[in-house]
Amino acid sequence: MPHPAGRPARRSRPSYLAAPPLLSESEPFEGAALLREHPGALGAVLWKSLRDVSAWTAAAPDERAALFPPAAAGQRAAEVAGAGAETELWGPLLVVERLLAQPVDVDYRRLVHACRAIARWGERRGFTAVQLAFVQAAARLVPDHPQLAYSVGRLARDRGEYARAESWLRCAIRLARGTDWHTYALAYLSLGTLYQQLGNLPAARAVTLRGYRTTVRRRVRALQGVALHNLFAICSEMLDFGRAQQYALAAFQEYGPEHPRLPMLVHDVGCVWILQGRFAPAKDAFQMVLPRFSQPEDRLLTLGTLARAAAAAGSLAAYESSYAEAVQLLHQNVATPERASQVWLNLARAAASAGEYERAVPAAQQALALAGTLRLGQIRMEVESLLHSVNAARAAGQARLQAAPPVPVDPQTEQDAAAFLDAVRATVA
Repeated sequence: MPHPAGRPARRSRPSYLAAPPLLSESEPFEGAALLREHPGALGAVLWKSLRDVSAWTAAAPDERAALFPPAAAGQRAAEVAGAGAETELWGPLLVVERLLAQPVDVDYRRLVHACRAIARWGERRGFTAVQLAFVQAAARLVPDHPQLAYSVGRLARDRGEYARAESWLRCAIRLARGTDWHTYALAYLSLGTLYQQLGNLPAARAVTLRGYRTTVRRRVRALQGVALHNLFAICSEMLDFGRAQQYALAAFQEYGPEHPRLPMLVHDVGCVWILQGRFAPAKDAFQMVLPRFSQPEDRLLTLGTLARAAAAAGSLAAYESSYAEAVQLLHQNVATPERASQVWLNLARAAASAGEYERAVPAAQQALALAGTLRLGQIRMEVESLLHSVNAARAAGQARLQAAPPVPVDPQTEQDAAAFLDAVRATVA
């Protein structure tokens, strides 16, 4: 295990220029998000445990003996007993209670394990603030642990805490350099996703390329397909379709037929083809890869894009069947609200392309309601644009909303796209 907090560690290079990672971004106090996410007696016990571990970590070794009042341990044991904690939480919470009783004689391994166990409980229950708070507590206990630093950065990124995420991902890069090339590359790839989410596409491509080159130079084969997949997504957003198609084909070849991310790569390429106005090959790609999605949320996403491509391509049977199954899954609440809003938007576009305006408008309104609640500005803007186009098409007496003309691409990009679809047919179908 890396050196725990308060103990000297050897470093391969000086790190005095590195700023410490952010412990919070917008919280009024540490753990406030945890309390909002999990109110009640158990939430209070979790927050107190987090506060105690953080205080002990931050204190100098010679100050820890007097850090907690003598009665704190007994009070905490009673609070744990009365909080209705699940069985799997008792052990980790009582490890923290022992910290209150004996702050000088602490088993670092047990304390780190306890923090990670609470984080895993939060992950299984969908409490992302609990998960992030206790992974960060574990990372602070062992500040030379690059994998824990990476985990904090990734979780913060997924919660939209981008400044906090960037600081921890850069910390992971610094810690992993020369010792853990897998985590080093992974942190760069995650940083690229963060910049992509923020819309800084040049920075996203630069750091993702650095991560990819690390996977090649350091032979981190497990991440090469992921890096190429990410580069495809970034170049697509930059409208560099030629380079994006090359990255997609390379990622497909690197993944191999059994890789769990292969179906999502095919889906993502199909979405780019939709943006280019190439609906027929997109429909074929979605139909071939649909049976490979075992998770209901992933299947729902693909059904929505399939319905959109099929309607625009004039394949009404595929449109009807995919639309009906997507609506059924949406009513079963198998997706996150953000994913559901995207699917409703695709269904609205599909219905408009099929000339079923009476379907398109309610679907768009569903997407708009979810987007407004979640403050998803991009989806909201796209929905409002679609509704405007539908109203204009109705007023003009158009039987169906006409798709934009295909985006012209060079012959090499067309050839790469055809090669990709042929590879999908040979591997997936």
